Parts: sequence; structure tokens; C-alpha cells
Amino acid sequence: MKVIITGMNGTVAPWIAKVYKSKGYEVVSFDRTKTNIDDEDAILKFIETQDPRVIIHCALGPVKWAESLARICRMLDITFVYTSTVSVFGNQQKGPFVVSDSVIPSDDYGTYKKQCEDACLSINPKSYILRLGWQIGYDEFNNQMLHYIYDKMKSEGVCKLSSRFYPSASFLEDTALSIYEVVLNLPPGLYLLNSNHKYSLYEIGLYLKKQHPLIKIEEDLSFIYDNRMFDIRVPIKKLSELIG
Repeated sequence: MKVIITGMNGTVAPWIAKVYKSKGYEVVSFDRTKTNIDDEDAILKFIETQDPRVIIHCALGPVKWAESLARICRMLDITFVYTSTVSVFGNQQKGPFVVSDSVIPSDDYGTYKKQCEDACLSINPKSYILRLGWQIGYDEFNNQMLHYIYDKMKSEGVCKLSSRFYPSASFLEDTALSIYEVVLNLPPGLYLLNSNHKYSLYEIGLYLKKQHPLIKIEEDLSFIYDNRMFDIRVPIKKLSELIG
């Protein structure tokens, strides 16, 4: 069994790879230095050579690349998964959000992700579209919550976290396991992956400080927002199992 994963130099993909390896899959990284992402024939040739059961598209790149992967997966009857983001919901929209809520992106990143979602579903209605929240890692590196905290500390001396902001958020390993379970056990479609049902960003920060005593955080009251996503179909560990 093989799974092709794009974005292996990113934040989420390596954790997805760990889970799939633990389940007996051979993980193949899509290397865009060897396969031209603008050449659909080259992509097709690479995929046919590997003969995967699943392709998981985590990488950033042209909408056309996502389109090509979705089309090829439909043609070859391969399960196609696109990892999207809670950022497709704009800051002017009021959460919590559910699957049936419309999306109105308010920035370039959310707009781009929504364009990719639409392109994949248009080309391949059997696509899995998985919207992820803010990822929580275990060190100060990569694009995740701890990196944000350390980055703010470096530039400002302390990281201010809002106690009035309720984010969609999950630990990376829980996100990766949830992706595997959704694709294995649920039909294709749109899913929302979020572990945070009740905590503010500041409360999550207080928990992280217990694990990382050197981080410096302060409570902020100025940013008021709720972008939690709820999807009762999705198996994912809740933050309350850790934070209490």
C-alpha cells in the first residue's frame, strides 16, 4: 500500500506520513524538483509509476496543481485528499462554524484555499476536503502555535494572547490521526477537523506554558473572535482531554 503526500517539508505532512507509516503504508513524497507541477502529463506519469491508493495534497502551490491531482485521482480511481483551512472563513464571519456554513474569505490565503477546494470538487466530486485549524506542535519551529509564540517573544519580548479569541486548534499528531481515520472510515466530502471546543487562545497558551516554562505570555482582551469548527462526524481527540 502506498500513499503519496505533497508538502513533506511543511508542518502537517510529516505527521500524516508518520501515521500512515504506522498503519503499514509506504509513504512517497511528491518531489516538485523532480516532477514539474505545471505539467499534468509528468504528474500522471509519476503517479502511475508509484500506483498509490491515496494522494494527500498538503503543499501550497498553484490551483492548477491541485486540479491536476484531483483529475488524475478521479481517472485512476485513487482516493484524493486536500487539506484546507479554517481561514476560508473570513474575520467578518461569526463562529462557531459547521459544514453547512458558507465561506467568505477575508484574505489572500483564505481565498486561495477556497479556490483550491472548489477546483478539486469540480474536477473530482469524490475528493476529501479537510479544513484544519491552528496546529499545535512541540517545539519552536515550523508554522504552528508554539512557533508563533516564540516569534512574538523574539520581536516583542512577550506574546500577548487573547482570552476572547476561541480558535480552531489541534495538536499535530491528533490532526494526522484524524485525517487517517476520516479517509479510512467516512465517505468523501467536506470535513472540519478541530480539537478545541471551549478554550480561549490565552487558556491554551497557559497550558503550553506548563510544558514550556520559558515561554512568556500575557493576556490580551482586544481581539474578539471565534472561529471554532464543529463536525460531530470527525474522530479527533479534544483539547479538554489534555487541558482538563
